[in-house]
Amino acid sequence: MEPIRCSVESWAQFGLSNRANVKLLLAGTEVLLCTGGDVLVFSSKNKRLSAVLQFDTPVTHLALSERRHIYAACEKDGIYCVSSPHQPRLPSPLAVEDQNPIIQRVAGESILLKDETIVSFLLAGDLIITVSQGEAMWTLSLYKVSEGSSSKASNLRKLAEHRVPAIKAAQPHHKSVEDEDGGATIGRPVLSCIYPSGGSSSPSELSGSPGCFLLEPALFTLLFGVDAALVGSPVVLCGLPDGRLCYLPLLVPGVSSSGQRTALRVLHSLEQPVAFIGTSVAMETGGRVPRSLVAIGRLGRVLLLTANDGGGEGKVARFSEFSIRGPVVCACVNGSHVYYSTATDLLSLKLNVTSSSDQPGQPESPSPTPVSLNVCRVIAMTTTSSDPTGGAVELLALSLQGRLQKIRLPQEVDVGSVPRLPASLAGQRVKDLLAGIGNVWERASALKSIVQNKNDSLRRLNQALNICSMMLSNQKVEDQARDHQQPISCRGVTSWSCVLQEDSLMLTCTLENSGAFALEHGWSLCVHVYPVSGSLTTGRANHSRTYTFPFQKLDSGHKLNVTLPLGTGHSLSLPLTVDCSLIFSLRSLGSLEEPKLSENTGSQSSSVPTQHSNCICLPLNHTSCRPAGRCPLDATTSLSSVSKQPSSPPDPVHAFLSSRRAERGDPADPGQRSTPYSATVKVSAELLRGVIGAPGAGGGGAGVHGVSVSALRWLLSGSAGSDRLEALQTPTVTGLCPTGYTARMTVKEVTLSDASVDGALSALEVQIDSFSVATVCGLHYAVIRRIQHLLTSSTRGQESRVQLREESLRQAMQRAETLHKALQAALVPTALGVSPNSSRTSHRLLSIYQQLRENPLLIL
Repeated sequence: MEPIRCSVESWAQFGLSNRANVKLLLAGTEVLLCTGGDVLVFSSKNKRLSAVLQFDTPVTHLALSERRHIYAACEKDGIYCVSSPHQPRLPSPLAVEDQNPIIQRVAGESILLKDETIVSFLLAGDLIITVSQGEAMWTLSLYKVSEGSSSKASNLRKLAEHRVPAIKAAQPHHKSVEDEDGGATIGRPVLSCIYPSGGSSSPSELSGSPGCFLLEPALFTLLFGVDAALVGSPVVLCGLPDGRLCYLPLLVPGVSSSGQRTALRVLHSLEQPVAFIGTSVAMETGGRVPRSLVAIGRLGRVLLLTANDGGGEGKVARFSEFSIRGPVVCACVNGSHVYYSTATDLLSLKLNVTSSSDQPGQPESPSPTPVSLNVCRVIAMTTTSSDPTGGAVELLALSLQGRLQKIRLPQEVDVGSVPRLPASLAGQRVKDLLAGIGNVWERASALKSIVQNKNDSLRRLNQALNICSMMLSNQKVEDQARDHQQPISCRGVTSWSCVLQEDSLMLTCTLENSGAFALEHGWSLCVHVYPVSGSLTTGRANHSRTYTFPFQKLDSGHKLNVTLPLGTGHSLSLPLTVDCSLIFSLRSLGSLEEPKLSENTGSQSSSVPTQHSNCICLPLNHTSCRPAGRCPLDATTSLSSVSKQPSSPPDPVHAFLSSRRAERGDPADPGQRSTPYSATVKVSAELLRGVIGAPGAGGGGAGVHGVSVSALRWLLSGSAGSDRLEALQTPTVTGLCPTGYTARMTVKEVTLSDASVDGALSALEVQIDSFSVATVCGLHYAVIRRIQHLLTSSTRGQESRVQLREESLRQAMQRAETLHKALQAALVPTALGVSPNSSRTSHRLLSIYQQLRENPLLIL
C-alpha cells in the first residue's frame, strides 16, 4: 500500500520520565500531558507551556471533567482532584512570550479517593469508575461526585462494587515501547463508556470526556440487552490485560458480587491485552451515525462488532476479527478511520462497515489494509478536529523523545488508491522534487570530494611513512658501512658569482632521489647554514639562516638543484656548516596549498630547524663549507715537513682574497719567509685544571703532559676532526687550515719564577706557528675567544688568589706603553691622509703585532 503524505508541525519538546504512563488529553485550546511524573498544561493557541502540576508520586492516569477539574491517579496513592490553573490576563499580547508557566505543588489535601490498588479509572459525567487489582480479583467500583467543590473526599459517594476473577495472561511475544522504561509489558486495563445514540442519558458533547462514545441503538440493544437500551443506560466496557472485554450497565439495577449474580459480564475475549475500545462512524444520508464497536489488542488483533440483517430473525450482532501489524502502542478513532501507532510507524485503517442489506450467505468482505502515514515514534495521540466537508484530519501526538506534534492528513483515504494531487500542485511538486534531487546531488558531490581528499591524504601519508622507514633502515646500514649511500641524498658545491657588482659565494645543493618512492606535494628541502664558531661568539649577531624549498613532485631517478647565497667577500664568515634535511608538513594533508615555512634567521643549536612544528624531518647530511676541503688533524706531522704553499690548486675563496692584495710583495706572503709566524697565549694552569678537570702535573692518562694534552683537547673540541681527539697523546697538533696552509699548535707547561710574590707560578703556554700570518691571527683569536668564553661562563664572581710582583707588572706596563707609542707612530700617515698600504707601514704594523703575540700577559 502506498503511504499517505501528511504534514507534521512540532510544537514543543518535553522530557519523559516514564514512557509507560504517558497520557495526552485535549480540552479546547489546552493540552494536558502526563509525562510519567508531573502533569503539564500546554496552550495550543500560544504554543507555550502555561502550567505545571507537581505530585508527590508519579501520575499513571489522567482525566478532565466538564467543570475544568483535573483528575489524576498517582502510583500507590489514589486519585487527586485539582482545579485547572489559569494564567492571569496580561496588559499587552507582546508580554506572552516572557510569561513564565505556573508551577503548582499538589498537596495531600487534594486527594479525592485514597486507594493504593487503583490501576485505572474513567470519568463519565458525575461518575468515577475505578479498576483495582488484587491478588486474584479485578474490582470495578462506581463512585458519584456530588455537585459543588469536587476536590473534597467528603463529596464522593460509593455506589457499587463488582469483582471478576483474574486470569494469568500469556506474555506477549512482541516488545512494546513501554518496555524501554521498564513498564509492564501486559499494560493496564482500558475503560470506555458507551452511550446509546439519541438516549436521554447521552451527553450532548463528548469531546470533553475522553473514553466516552456513542453507538446506534440497534447494535447497543444487541450487545448490552433490552433493559439497558430501554432505560438508556450508559455501559462501561473494561478491557483487561488477559484479553477479556467485560461490560457493566450503569443504570440497570443488579446484585453485587456477594449476591446470587453479578452485573459485570464478559462480552468477548481477544486473547491478548486490550489497547483500545471505541466506536466507528459510517457516513450515511442524514448525518454521522456510529454503527460499529471496535476493540484492538496490543498484538494487532482487531474486533469489529456490527448489526447485520439476520433474515427472518431480524437484526443480529456480527463479530468480525482480523489482524493488523503490531504491536499497537496507542490508537484513536475518527469517523470510519482508526489511527494507531506501532512506535515505528503511524498507520491509518479504514473499517469496512457491512451494509444492513447484506445476506448471511454472502461471502465476507476482505480485511481492511492499513496505510502508512510516514510518522514514527508516536506513543500517545488524540484527535483534535476534522473538517466536516471531507477535508483534512488533525491529530495531536507525543513522540518517544517527548516532542509534541500536530499531524495533518487527508480524512478520506481509499484502500486501493491514494488521492491524487490537484493539477495546480502537481507542477510545484515536480519542482520541489527536482530541487531536492539537485540538493542531494550537490551534497553527494561535496561528500565525494571530501572522501577523495581524505583518500589522497591517507595515500600521501602512507607514502611519507614508507620513505621514512626506507631512510631509517638505510641509516643503520650506512652506520655499519661508510661507503653506503642513502637512496635520497643531497650534495653541495660552492662557486663565486657577481651579484650587483659584488662578488658573492653561492652554494648549489643537488637533491637526488634514487629511491623507489616519489617525493610529492608536502615535501620540502631545508638547508640550514650557520658559522662553526657561532656558539663561541658572544655579543655578536649570529648569521645563521634557514632556507626551505617546497616542490610539487620529484620522481625516482630525478634531481632538484637549488642555489642560495652564503655571503659576499666582505661579509663572508668561514668556515660554515651546512645541514640539509627533508621536511614533510603534516598540514599539507588535505590541502593543495603550499606549506607555509618561514625563513628563520635566529640562532640554532641543532641541525634540525625548530620552527618546523607538525612536520616530519629526515636529516640528509651535515657538512662544513670550507674553501680547501676538510681540515684534518694530525699530531705527528711536523711543520717543516709540509710545503709553505698549499699543494692543491687554490680554492676560489683563496684566489678571491689573493687577487685583492694591494701589492704582490706582501711581507705576509709565506713564500718570502724562512721562519713561520708565531703567537703565544699564557694562562694559569690552576685555572684550567679547576675548570676542565685536568689531572695534576705528571699524572693522568696522558703521561707527563697530562695538563697540556687535556688543555689541547679542550681547545680543539667541537671542531672538524674532533672525533680523533681521544687518540691524542702529545701536546702538539698539526692541521690543514681553511686557507690551505699548515698550522701547528703546541701546549706546554711552563714555570714563571718572577711573576708571583709567593714564588714560582705554573702556567700553560699555547703557541701557534704557521707560515701564513692570516692563519696565525685566526687561530690566535679563536684561542683567546675560547678562554674568554670559559672565564665569563665558569669563573664569574671568582677572584684570583695569586699576588703578582710589582716589578713584573711595571715591566708589562712599560712594554705596553712602548708598543702603543710605536703603533701611534705607524698610524701617523693615516691621520695625515696617506694610504697605510705602503711596504714600510706594513712592516712596522707586523712587527708590533709580533711583539704583542710573542710576549703576552698572563691570564689568571
